[in-house]
Amino acid sequence: MTVTPPIVHIEFRSSDFARASAFYAKALGWQTQQNANSTYMKLDSNDSLSTGWVRADLGQAPGPLAYVEVDDLVATLAQVEKAGGRVIVPHRPFAGGGEVALFADPDGNVVGLWARKKGAAAIAAPAAATKPKPVAAAKPAKPAPPTKPAKPAGKPAKPSKR
Repeated sequence: MTVTPPIVHIEFRSSDFARASAFYAKALGWQTQQNANSTYMKLDSNDSLSTGWVRADLGQAPGPLAYVEVDDLVATLAQVEKAGGRVIVPHRPFAGGGEVALFADPDGNVVGLWARKKGAAAIAAPAAATKPKPVAAAKPAKPAPPTKPAKPAGKPAKPSKR
């Protein structure tokens, strides 16, 4: 039986952490904490899903970026490519005891992968102080070429004169 890898972290882009923090505090009662170099802000929560915001200019995806926990980055990225996806970042060490990678699906959606280092104790998924260095924004995967409409058979009938 195959185990479905869980989403363990999600991050949003923000061009203004103060505005985002104030909005989510008022709208949902969320409390946030910004890292020392002002590139990342995390949600203070005891929930199992780690959540944060990355500075918009450092974002890896045009929308929210979900990280899925996997056992083996290399094997998973090979599966991604075989299925038609594109590897954006093959792997980066993560100071919290693991590695991250990014890929784009055939529609251009970017998904992060998170793997614990072998033998590492259970730790939190990607978070504020251990954010990987940004890479250039990913180009969406090329969409399939559009199909041409079928040509009608024969010439169209001439309108009748009445």
